[in-house]
Amino acid sequence: MTYHLEAARATIDERLREAAEHRIVRAARLRNRAERTTRRARQALTSLTA
Repeated sequence: MTYHLEAARATIDERLREAAEHRIVRAARLRNRAERTTRRARQALTSLTA
């Protein structure tokens, strides 16, 4: 019984780690997208005022 609990705990820990990694990667992608959008918006404003 103890083995099954340890195996289940290990599986849960692994899934939690993977979920955390996934969130970090997703946050980085969203941040990059936001930075690109901001850059494009600034360039558009600059070209309008120039």
